[in-house]
Amino acid sequence: MKAEVNSVFFFETVFKTEEDLVEQRHPHYGRFLRLIPDRLIEFTWLTGAGGTEGAETLVTIELEPVENGTQLSLTHKGFPNDQSKSRHDSAWGMILEHLDQKMKENI
Repeated sequence: MKAEVNSVFFFETVFKTEEDLVEQRHPHYGRFLRLIPDRLIEFTWLTGAGGTEGAETLVTIELEPVENGTQLSLTHKGFPNDQSKSRHDSAWGMILEHLDQKMKENI
């Protein structure tokens, strides 16, 4: 993945819950819109069923220096419905918590 304005990205998450008999694949697509080193990343975000349901959404990540660290603010908007928004709110919460744990391990 090359992070440049107007470059596209694709990745796939693979997971298997206790109820699933086979692994589930969840593709993610997007395009970088704005990049300001150490300050801002903005990109489109599109997934299929169970995600944005094919709708192109907008993710903005802002980084702000604070005492003893960096404050990360993530905004994700443009969902096709409340259910899609709720699923992403939960997922981003888990992802950011995992990122926080990994960052603390590397300090």
